[in-house]
Amino acid sequence: MTNIPEDLLAWANKKLLAAGDSLVEEAVPLREEASFRKYYRLSSKSDSLIGVFSPPDKESNEKFLFFSQFLKENQVRVPEVIYHDIDKGFLILEDFGDKLYQFELSKKNAHSLYAAALDEMIAIQTSIPSHEITTLSYDQAMKQIMLFEEWFLKGFLGLDLQERESNLLQDSYKIILQAFFDQPQVLCHFDFESRNIMVLEDGCAGILDFQDAIIGPIFLDPVSLLKDLDHVWKTEDSNEFLSDYLFKASKEGVLPEVEDPTIMRWFNLAGLQRQLRILGTLSRLHLRDNKSYRLVDLKQTLVYMIDATSNYKDLSELNIFLKKKILPALDLKLRDIL
Repeated sequence: MTNIPEDLLAWANKKLLAAGDSLVEEAVPLREEASFRKYYRLSSKSDSLIGVFSPPDKESNEKFLFFSQFLKENQVRVPEVIYHDIDKGFLILEDFGDKLYQFELSKKNAHSLYAAALDEMIAIQTSIPSHEITTLSYDQAMKQIMLFEEWFLKGFLGLDLQERESNLLQDSYKIILQAFFDQPQVLCHFDFESRNIMVLEDGCAGILDFQDAIIGPIFLDPVSLLKDLDHVWKTEDSNEFLSDYLFKASKEGVLPEVEDPTIMRWFNLAGLQRQLRILGTLSRLHLRDNKSYRLVDLKQTLVYMIDATSNYKDLSELNIFLKKKILPALDLKLRDIL
């Protein structure tokens, strides 16, 4: 067996034997995660399953189990949790296969794959509410944004902001969060990107990494999908996919009638909050957790922000700051590292 914790393997075999199934013959580590979870494909003579080690002191395994059951009850295609031991952080999940949107998406199949993904997104957004699901607060959203200053600007780029620049950022954050919370609030996956979506055998989309789901802005998941870091679309293509979402959302009664400029502002500024958070989070992964494989995503994240801020007069100064100061500093830093 390759790099699988012996106690996880022993636990998995015990569960499988008790159910009358075959012992694990091969355990293969799967993708590296930004979290502390480790995934393994467990293959036996009769089946293929996913073994998970999710350290209970670092990961919210109770939330994972809750949302696995909750989303399944609301007709969202998530992998079934077959066995679990919360105290040890062990889980065995249904195996959704190898076809990740991150690698399967192309210009040729984008419409069909996005149609399947949007069906799951709408199923999440129309889920019957539960008192156990947290609503994202203004303070939480601001705290996420501040990762940008702490870990990206100061930690990664090593920049000391002038008072004028600090004030500019604070004013910009308020503008972004105004649009963030003005829009309808629904259940959000919170990281609905191609890395977390599978192509299933029946053509449906399988949804992964859903444990951070929260009540938040309606356009947070659409912008996560359509401003993806692994698939950068031309504006006309992205707008076409967004139109497909708007049609489905309106049909299901998720989205009220709103003028197009308002929709685009909600979409773009929800994206800005996410992108600020991503720049901070990926920098923290590198600096604190010694996980540097996502540094390549920093520039595209910043480019998305520059593109979005160029559309709004009240964010024009932020656009100049990002374009004239932050982008050159990032290029220089990445040149030294990558």
